[in-house]
Amino acid sequence: MPDTGLRKKMIGNTIANYVKVVINFIIAIFLTRTLFMGLSHTHYGMWALLWTIFGYSVLLDFGFGTAVQKSTSEVLVNKNWDWYNRLVSTVFFNYLLLAVALAGITVLLSFHMESIFQLEENVDLEYMRKTLLIFGIGSSIVFPLGVTMEILLGLNEIKLRNMITIIVSIVNFILLFTLVKLGYSIMRMAIATIGLNLVASIVQTYFCFKKIPKLRVSLKLYDWSLMKDVMSFSFFAYIIIFTNMIIFRTDQITISIFGSVSLVAIYQIASKLAENFKKFTTQFLDNLRPVAATLFESKQDKKLAKILIESNRLQGFIATMIIIPLLIYIEPLLNIWLELSDPAGIASALILLFSMYIYVFFRSSSVYVLLMGDRHRKLAKVALFECTANLVISIVLIHYIGIIGVAIGTIVPNVLMAIFFNIPEGCRFSSITIKEFFKQAIWRTLWIGALTAGLTYLVSMVFFPDNFLQLLISFAISGSIYLVLYFFFGIYGWERKQFLGFVKRKLNLA
Repeated sequence: MPDTGLRKKMIGNTIANYVKVVINFIIAIFLTRTLFMGLSHTHYGMWALLWTIFGYSVLLDFGFGTAVQKSTSEVLVNKNWDWYNRLVSTVFFNYLLLAVALAGITVLLSFHMESIFQLEENVDLEYMRKTLLIFGIGSSIVFPLGVTMEILLGLNEIKLRNMITIIVSIVNFILLFTLVKLGYSIMRMAIATIGLNLVASIVQTYFCFKKIPKLRVSLKLYDWSLMKDVMSFSFFAYIIIFTNMIIFRTDQITISIFGSVSLVAIYQIASKLAENFKKFTTQFLDNLRPVAATLFESKQDKKLAKILIESNRLQGFIATMIIIPLLIYIEPLLNIWLELSDPAGIASALILLFSMYIYVFFRSSSVYVLLMGDRHRKLAKVALFECTANLVISIVLIHYIGIIGVAIGTIVPNVLMAIFFNIPEGCRFSSITIKEFFKQAIWRTLWIGALTAGLTYLVSMVFFPDNFLQLLISFAISGSIYLVLYFFFGIYGWERKQFLGFVKRKLNLA
């Protein structure tokens, strides 16, 4: 059983994350429907494509953000503030130069849109070009302040980060909903979104300086000599970030080049489901990176290994509970939500959801801990192989089976990496056998999940939802079955006793 104080803080942060996720999830449901139904497929596809393209601005990070996050956690232990301030200043001004490069790339891309993307003949090319310029140059202005988010995460200030994120999400929803209902299109949507993100970044910057009084950012502190030390970690972190971008964001690019922009709209919905599933199931992991960095720096290896096992178990518990009703009720969900009944879209959603389940349950915890535990070189090599396989399979299969082939290109290498790298490497890191790892972190969740899936399927044969209320009831029934089974068969005796004691204390207080 891990340290009680650490566990309490991590649970508190995770609960705060879920408050944020639930709010964002509700917003995403209504915002996606508003945009999908209120915009043409071409404009919605272009909006999705803009987010995909400029999501790649993360690649200009070169892993520095992860290094700042890791160093922020470590400086709380080693107190080397002079080195830390020089690091943050160096990274910030490098970001500033990279922002100029991003603006330049935007301008070049805008002049070659028609030759890169398969746009429909009746599209207003000049309007699309201006929208791209606004979104891209605006993103470049916001980019340098991205270092502040890494500092907050390194400080484990997750609740503060969540408060800012929630406010931004609510305001963004109100702005975009209003613009679509008033008949405005994606150009003004881009202006509103970029402006809001800039304000949020300025607020984050204020809190960074407030939380770290010794923090200094100045051109005088820029130290090129630090780059060698930083790059020994950040280079490999960058490769991991780069390959993750290829894996999770290139599908839409591949479809727009080898298919059409309008097909991006359908695939975007499938990938959006998988993305929201990931968001809803990985909120605990925000704790893991700063905690793992702190434990590794203070050489608490046994506690770090225990954290890895327990986090994997928790990830599996959450992911399995949510994936079961999503897979069984995927058709009515898409039909009720977006009036979408496209067979290829539904098949792609099923494949991407299951692929994300494999990633969350069998890979995500080990990636975070191994990265902070100086296993970044191995992670980088594996990530390069995975993204290459993903891209090749997707490009080949899209010509034969369309967007379903792109989804298959995502799941195949993901499963292979889980089996042949993440599970064995996580076991070596934790100094346990694969058999013991499955016993502690995997097995109970799998058989309880399988039993729940069978019972949920039987319920669906009797009670099949055809509106939102019935869909929510169906999800609630599935979740209740899973929680009851997990309470009696999935948790240890001391955990059950601790939970019941907590409930009794709360009832006595009431």
